Amino acid sequence: MKSYHLPGFNIELSQLTSSFSTVLDSTHSALLPSAKNKLEDKFKNKTVGFFDWPKTISQEEVSKITRLARDLKSKYQGLLVCGIGGSHLGAAAVLEALRSETEEKNFPIFWLNNVDRWAMDRARTFVTERKVACLIISKSGNTTETLSAFFHLHSHLDSKGIVIITDPETGELRRWANTHGYASLAVPPNIGGRFSVLTSVGLLPIALGGVDIYGLLAGARDFRHYSDSLGVDANPAYQVAAMSYIWDTHFGHHTQYLMPYQSNLKLLTDWYVQLWAESLGKKDMSGKAVGPTFVGALGTRDQHSLLQLFKEGPSNKLVGFIDVAPSKTPLTVGPAPVPTPDFKYLSEHSFEEINSKALLATAQSLEGAKVPTYRFMFEKLSPETLGSFILFQEFACAIAGEFYQVNAFNQPGVEEAKKLLRQSL
Repeated sequence: MKSYHLPGFNIELSQLTSSFSTVLDSTHSALLPSAKNKLEDKFKNKTVGFFDWPKTISQEEVSKITRLARDLKSKYQGLLVCGIGGSHLGAAAVLEALRSETEEKNFPIFWLNNVDRWAMDRARTFVTERKVACLIISKSGNTTETLSAFFHLHSHLDSKGIVIITDPETGELRRWANTHGYASLAVPPNIGGRFSVLTSVGLLPIALGGVDIYGLLAGARDFRHYSDSLGVDANPAYQVAAMSYIWDTHFGHHTQYLMPYQSNLKLLTDWYVQLWAESLGKKDMSGKAVGPTFVGALGTRDQHSLLQLFKEGPSNKLVGFIDVAPSKTPLTVGPAPVPTPDFKYLSEHSFEEINSKALLATAQSLEGAKVPTYRFMFEKLSPETLGSFILFQEFACAIAGEFYQVNAFNQPGVEEAKKLLRQSL
């Protein structure tokens, strides 16, 4: 089976398997049982918690987050979020995809995720022009960039509007919350930052952005139930992980793109890149460096800048697409300002139709050049769809970690750079 209908979206994988089906099928069969058993052991002994989280998060915690978001929005005119990497990308991606223009206007959010001078100047302007709430998000409680941003801006903030999201027991931020009375939420110890979007790390900023976190969690639970109902060979998350691994290690397709055709999904690819790159780009059990290079692109913008490279450049790429089904109220192009017979056909189409046809044309062109592709089709953009998609990606990434024989849940290379930065300061 090469096409799958999941909660909220479909996957078309036929182009990943058509060229080398025999090799792919045999390798796939050899990899799956061991990967499945190893990953299930991690879930059972609770060393890895992201997959169970949508089912185990308590109603009380979700209600607490919802009440806190409602209270902050009633008292403040905007939100400053100090967080980086996994403390930023997931929530920001969900809000970029789903947040309404009205919400953006009425309750602006400033994401301070890079502490260069340009960003700090604008953050300072943001917090001095309005009364804002502030989220400080760091699982370790010691992230240099996040702490330095908060130190610089804290004098402009109301301490009653500050919420710390960090480890429940350890770290400097937890000590501050315990001793100085800051409101706080806990990050589950067995869920790493890049897997944490469905925890308080993502849920509170998403709720403050006006998006339904109950729907987000419900979508994730729907995927979990769907996944539990399948055998290994029929699970599309295992299929995607195996195809990514095999195209990288057996056929040399070391650069792997994810390319949505909707502008408000670009941050979703940034989250995807961090999730997969930080999880897989490591040394395996034998000491060999492994892992593809993951890249986010945006159609049709990057179709016009990268398609030539994809088609006639080195044969080392794999391209995944994301499409969204047309809405019930499509936006039509309309008539040209002057009579233009050669382009009259354009006036009859919606932008959604043009966009979708551009995706299919790009995919067809790449297939003709024997570039492996696959496609996600979202039924619509909704909290439920994104919740399902987020847990799907996290699960597939964790499976790929077992294929590569790496620990998908640590980041030793990142930790070394953090230590070197602290030492240099």
